Amino acid sequence: MKKSCRQCAQQFEITTDDLVFHDKVSPVFAGKKQQISPPTLCPSCREQRRMAFRNERKLYLRKCDLCGKQMVTTYSPDKKFTVYCSPCWWSDKWDPLAFAREYDFSRTFFDQYRDLQQVVPRLGMLSILNENSDYTNCVSNLKDCYLIFSSDFSRDCMHGTWYEYSNSCVDNYAIDHCELTYGSFFSNKLYNCRYAVNSSSCIDSSFLFDCRGCSNCYMSCGLRNKQYCIENKPYTQEEYEEKMKQFDLGSAAVLENEKKKFTEMVGKYPRLFMYRNGRIENSTGDFLTDVSNCENCYEVLRGKDCKNVHSAFDMYNTEDCSFVSGSWGYENCECVPMPVNSAFNLNSYGGADIYYTDTCMNDCNQLFGCVSLKHKKFCILNKQYSEEEYNKLMPRIIEKMGKDGEWGEYFDISLSPFGYNETVADEFFRITSAQAKKMGASWKEDEPISRYDGAVSMIPDNIRDTTEKILKEILACGKCGKNFKIIAKEFELYKNMNVAIPRNCPDCRHLERLEFRNAPKLYAGACAKCKAEVRTTYAPDRPETVYCEKCYLIAVY
Repeated sequence: MKKSCRQCAQQFEITTDDLVFHDKVSPVFAGKKQQISPPTLCPSCREQRRMAFRNERKLYLRKCDLCGKQMVTTYSPDKKFTVYCSPCWWSDKWDPLAFAREYDFSRTFFDQYRDLQQVVPRLGMLSILNENSDYTNCVSNLKDCYLIFSSDFSRDCMHGTWYEYSNSCVDNYAIDHCELTYGSFFSNKLYNCRYAVNSSSCIDSSFLFDCRGCSNCYMSCGLRNKQYCIENKPYTQEEYEEKMKQFDLGSAAVLENEKKKFTEMVGKYPRLFMYRNGRIENSTGDFLTDVSNCENCYEVLRGKDCKNVHSAFDMYNTEDCSFVSGSWGYENCECVPMPVNSAFNLNSYGGADIYYTDTCMNDCNQLFGCVSLKHKKFCILNKQYSEEEYNKLMPRIIEKMGKDGEWGEYFDISLSPFGYNETVADEFFRITSAQAKKMGASWKEDEPISRYDGAVSMIPDNIRDTTEKILKEILACGKCGKNFKIIAKEFELYKNMNVAIPRNCPDCRHLERLEFRNAPKLYAGACAKCKAEVRTTYAPDRPETVYCEKCYLIAVY
C-alpha cells in the first residue's frame, strides 16, 4: 500500500508485514478486535512527532506543587502543569483517580486528554530506582551519577547520554559495559580508554575509530586484535611506551591538538556503510549492536524483528518506537520496559494492554487515555470502571476516534508538554520556531545565558597542576560562555585517567560528540570500491568514502 505523508508529502509504503504486525498489537475488547488504523505520516515524521514529547537534557529548578521544596525537573517554571518531586509523586498523599473524567462523545479524544493532562500532577523527573543521582533524567538503576541521561544500570558516571551497565565514565555517548571511559561514542566493553568511536573490547587506548580487541593503541583506525600501535603502525612495547611520552593528554593544549588530528584522520578513513558492533543479520539502519531482522533501526542494542525503532535496547517484535525496551509495542516513546501489547504511550513502564497513556507505572493493565496512574486497570481518562464496563465503552470510543481521524495516530504534537526546541526532536530534526509552530508544536523562547558576576577561574593547562581548589570555582564555557562547575568525582576521574579539565560546558561537549552521528535516514548508495548497492545514512553528497562490508573488511588492518 503506497501512501503520501500528510506532513512532508513524501511517498511511503505500508507493507503486508506492517498490517500483520498492526493486527497483532490491536486491542481486543469483549472478544472483538479493534484494528489499529494505518499511519498517515511517513516513518520519519512519525519519529519526529514522538521525539517532540521527550525532553531529555533540559533541566530547570522549580518548587514541587505538593511539598513546596525546590527540585530539579524537566518542566520550566513557566509551564502551567502541576509538577511533583519524585517522593511526592510516588507517595500516597494524593490520588490520581480524583481527577477522573467522564468520556464526552461530543468532543474529540485529544481535546479531552488535553484537559486531563493539564491538571493531573506530573512526575518532575523520569528517574527510577536510583541512588544519589538527582541530576539525571530518563534513567533507572543508577548509583552516584551526575548529569547523565537515558541511562541504566550504571554507577559513578557523569556527563553523557545512553550509558548501559557502565562504571566510572565521563563525557560519552552510547556506551555499554564500559569502565574508565572518556569522550567516547557508540562503543562497548572498553576499559581505560579515551576518545574511542565505534570500537569494542579495547583497553588502555586512546583515539580509536572502529577498532576491536585492541590494547595499548593510539590514534588508529580499523585495527583488529592489535597492541602497541600508533597511527596503525606496530611497535614493540618499549618503543610504544617511549613514543607515548609525547602525547600527554593531561595537557589541554596537547589534548585539543590530538582531537583535531583524530578528526582529520577519521575524515580520510573509509567508512563502513553502517556503524555497527557485534553480530548484525539482515538489518538496515545505523549504530546497531547485536541485532537481526531489524529494518530502518538506529541506536539499537540487542534487537530482533523490529522496524523503525530508535534508541532502544533488548527489543523484540516492535515497530515505530523510540527510547524503549521490551516487545510487542507500536508508537511508544520512553517506555522501559515497554508494556506488552501496547500502543501510543509516553513514559509508561511495564504492564500490558494500555493505549494513549502518559507516565502510568508499576504494571498497569487495560488503560486508555490515562495520566500518572500506578497499579491500576480498567481505567479511561483516570476513571475506574469494571471490566465489563471498560470492554463495553472502549469500542465506542475507538469508533468515534476513527471518525475524528485520531485512532491509529500518536498524540497530536500540540499535546507535548515541552517546547520543540527542548526535546530530542531538535537534535535529530532541526527546524525553525516558525516551522515548529506551523506543525502545531510550541517553542521555548531562549533565556539569556546567566553569567557569574564574580571572577571566572583560569584553569591550569595540565591536570597535574590542577588542585581541588577548582571544585570551589566557577568556570566559563569557551564556546557559548555558559558557566559550569567541576564536581569531586569528575575531578577524580580526570586525575586517574590523566585527562585535562574540559574547557567547554557539558552541553557544548554533548553537541561535539553528536558530530559523529548521522541523521536517521537511509539513502540508496554504492560501495566506492566495488559499486555494490548499499543502504546507508551517508547522503550521496557527503565527502566520506563509503564501502560495502566485503570491501571494508579487506581494507581493515
